[in-house]
Amino acid sequence: MRSNIGTARFFHPAGTDGEICRAHSRAALATGAAAIALRRGLDADMTDTQLLECIAEARDDASAPAPSPETRLAVRNALREPLTRATDPQEVADAVFEALPDTPLRLEGPDGQVFFLVPIAAS
Repeated sequence: MRSNIGTARFFHPAGTDGEICRAHSRAALATGAAAIALRRGLDADMTDTQLLECIAEARDDASAPAPSPETRLAVRNALREPLTRATDPQEVADAVFEALPDTPLRLEGPDGQVFFLVPIAAS
């Protein structure tokens, strides 16, 4: 199963600051890799080999360069325990702002369905 929210190249206009573009692309990749990890029954404590396999599958490109330490961290952070309706509001606020600019935030709905909030800069 393949899904992709797209890289910065296809979202932001030409001339967008490089840091914004890298954060966008990292968040997109981390979301895909984290979703793959969850489907495999993995969590933030997966091995480095498992992490790299999830990232490679999310990229769908065997020739892609090795993921940066920041990308690896974003994937692991996206797999932390999910926020739920029962999570203290201050914890939610802290998690949202700590996730910026490049780490998806995992949420679990009342029915157990998992969602990722993905930070994508608008400017």
